[in-house]
Amino acid sequence: MKAIISKHHAHIGRRGGRVSSEAKRQAARRNALLRWGRKPEEAVIPIIELKDGQWYRGIGRNSDIGRWDEEARCFWVISFANLPDPLHYPKGSMRIVRLKQEGYYEPEGGTFKPLERA
Repeated sequence: MKAIISKHHAHIGRRGGRVSSEAKRQAARRNALLRWGRKPEEAVIPIIELKDGQWYRGIGRNSDIGRWDEEARCFWVISFANLPDPLHYPKGSMRIVRLKQEGYYEPEGGTFKPLERA
């Protein structure tokens, strides 16, 4: 009898691991956010409430702070990158600072989620 129960649990365990579902995707997303130190339910400021020229803290691909540009309908963020300096490699590197555009977070595009005014 014990062998039959173990076989049954082994079967449903394998099926559960292979089958994809919305609940599994949501659980994986929540766990990833918690590992990264973010709250799963972060309230994003709607695009209609954003003020032109205002700085916002949020989550972006290049920076966690951005300035909303109403005319261009995007956020301007400052990005830092360390590139190897061929003249002094491997000792030194060049730091590049760039101003980049990030769109407002939407399902069809954009990468910056404004969470609060800075």
